[in-house]
Amino acid sequence: MVWHMRSLPWRRHARNTAPARLTATVLFGSAATVAALVATDVLPVPSWALDGIDIASHQHPSGSAIDWQSVADSGQSFAFIKATEGTGYTNPYFSSDSAKAAAAGITPGSYHYAKPALDARAQARFYAATLATGVSPSLPPTLDLEETGGLSTTQLQDWVRDWIDEIKTLTGRDPIIYTYYAFWIGSMGNTTEFSEYPLWLAYYNSSLPDEIPGGWDEPTFWQYTGTGSVDGIITDVDLNTYYGSDAELQALAGSAGSGTAVGNAADALEPIRDAAVAEAGVTNTVEHGASTLGLSVIDIPLTTDLLVNLLGLVAGEVGPEVVLGSAYSAGFDTQTSEAITSAGTEARDADVTLPQSEINDLVSSVLGNGDGTVTLQGVLQILNAFGAQDYLTQLITTGAKWAPTGEVATLPSEDAATTTSEVVPAQ
Repeated sequence: MVWHMRSLPWRRHARNTAPARLTATVLFGSAATVAALVATDVLPVPSWALDGIDIASHQHPSGSAIDWQSVADSGQSFAFIKATEGTGYTNPYFSSDSAKAAAAGITPGSYHYAKPALDARAQARFYAATLATGVSPSLPPTLDLEETGGLSTTQLQDWVRDWIDEIKTLTGRDPIIYTYYAFWIGSMGNTTEFSEYPLWLAYYNSSLPDEIPGGWDEPTFWQYTGTGSVDGIITDVDLNTYYGSDAELQALAGSAGSGTAVGNAADALEPIRDAAVAEAGVTNTVEHGASTLGLSVIDIPLTTDLLVNLLGLVAGEVGPEVVLGSAYSAGFDTQTSEAITSAGTEARDADVTLPQSEINDLVSSVLGNGDGTVTLQGVLQILNAFGAQDYLTQLITTGAKWAPTGEVATLPSEDAATTTSEVVPAQ
């Protein structure tokens, strides 16, 4: 169903991707919430502000694809993609969606859904591990803060401070803080301590309030609905505005700092990231073509995801379960997927260090013609160089199979890790 909203004069792009009709019942659920969120006076949005979306695995129902070319054609300039939640959930579509967005000319970003009942620094490290294997440049790491985890206001402020301190240490970047209007005022005590960081404010109205919470003069990003419609995405989607120009958006995007844990890992993975974006461009063309014909398209995973996650496992940045999932997604059968994961774990435990130049040479040989195609033989040769035993001979002997065009295994569910509140305005 396509929803329509009255024309807003400050929207930069005329588009047919209008947000859902903004009603108190749909957006807020109760008169009390409306009173907490809606102010009487509003601030205008500049005419040059940019449009963008944020997504999670929810935008891939039953494994369906996002037509990123159509998303770009609809005028979306940026896309925040959920990366992690707590310390146990990684969005299985994060890596490929980031690469596909970048290949379509959309500036990618990421966010971590905070679970304050769990340790702040451990969550920052978990998120950083995923960022180390992600697309670069990208928008700054983002803390999605919309639940208290039972913490008091002071405890929650301490939690946010610890998370920010850890993510800055690991990435060398100042993070973005995502929150919604009533939450910051009520649960965070409207503290102004964090106003030096960019604000991404969820405020579901046709205009912003006249007074921004937390000591911010204005938000850097504004999420104004969670039930928008955008070409290329078959579900409702969050719609956002960026308070800046195209040039400023590109300046905000960047890479992890040199010498940081994430920066060092990202430097080593640069050849793979380049190949992933190249492969994503080809995949976008296929998925867009099928979508144009009105066909139902299952998301096509990138084979480079497996290589990125494997080297992340070897470096101790990602867990074996992530590699196993990406091996299934790449089309390997159960036996082969388990063998690849075992080899990666063994290589990690062998603690073999190779010069970056040698790693680059190994990766280049695996990628071959640079179109993103990764071979089983090449993957296992890399792991062998890092100290794993010769799994290739073992797999050939036992008749391992790889069927990239076959059925993709069921991906882990976001809800299996944690469930988020239905009454807050973001995922």
